[in-house]
Amino acid sequence: MKRAIGILVLASALGACVAPNVVVVDQKTALEQQAAGGYPELENQLEQAGLSPAPEPFAREELASSRERSGGGALGQLAELYQSSASDADAIDRLLLQRCVGEALSGLLEPRPDECVGSADATEMARLIGRENLHRRQLWQLLASQQSVSVERVSPTWREVHLAQVVCDGLVESAAGVWGPKSC
Repeated sequence: MKRAIGILVLASALGACVAPNVVVVDQKTALEQQAAGGYPELENQLEQAGLSPAPEPFAREELASSRERSGGGALGQLAELYQSSASDADAIDRLLLQRCVGEALSGLLEPRPDECVGSADATEMARLIGRENLHRRQLWQLLASQQSVSVERVSPTWREVHLAQVVCDGLVESAAGVWGPKSC
């Protein structure tokens, strides 16, 4: 009995001194995964890129030619919709000619509902004017920061250059504050 107690004391003393360090690895290391042909980070990026919505890179001319070749169909309908849609610049030119919108002295677009000839969707016109004026202000801020001047100095110079590109007969405010068609 003394001997059994001595062995237990000795075994417990040895067990306290020697602690086994066991590591169980249930996954491969990154190097082992790559060696096996697995690239989880790249695979995840590829999967996310496939899920991200993006526009189709079609030009109007490509869609028009495909519509003629296919004789209609889904792509032909898409081509017709795409071709009939007007860009913001086209819509602004149309509204300038209708006198629904004018190029103000400030360099911004200004709604002119009293002078509007024809029909124009007021909601869409407000969105278009807001979007275009925002883009113009952002452009002025960029130009001002690049030239280290104030926005107030940039906008009149920008307006002079911009007026050369405004559609002929578009509604423009003169220096005297009078609205009239742009002469070409």
